[in-house]
Parts: sequence; C-alpha cells; structure tokens
Amino acid sequence: MKINTRFIGALVGFVVALLFIFFNWKLVLLILGLSLLGYVIGMYLEAGRQVKQKLRELFSLFFS
Repeated sequence: MKINTRFIGALVGFVVALLFIFFNWKLVLLILGLSLLGYVIGMYLEAGRQVKQKLRELFSLFFS
C-alpha cells in the first residue's frame, strides 16, 4: 500500500489547526518543536556516515 504524502501532510495540518483552536498556542509550538527535534534525532541515528557529517556541518554553521 502506497502512502499518499499529500494526504498525510493535509492530515497533519488539520490536526495542528485543531490543536491551535483547542489549546494554548505556546503548548502547540512546544509540541511541534519537540516533534521536530525527535525527527532530527531519529534521522541522525538512522543516517549513514555522509549524512551525519552534513548534519554536523549544518549544526556547527547555525550554533557556533
């Protein structure tokens, strides 16, 4: 079964919109930030050596 990425994106956008409506916007931004951080950490753990080197360069560019 192939997953339609546009459908998933629309579904995630809908859920985020509902969170903005029913919860405090600071809480929603905290949840989104932690989700993004978890995604980046998971991508880093599963990545190959070249991707890890590129991520290190990117982080050093922004945070040094």
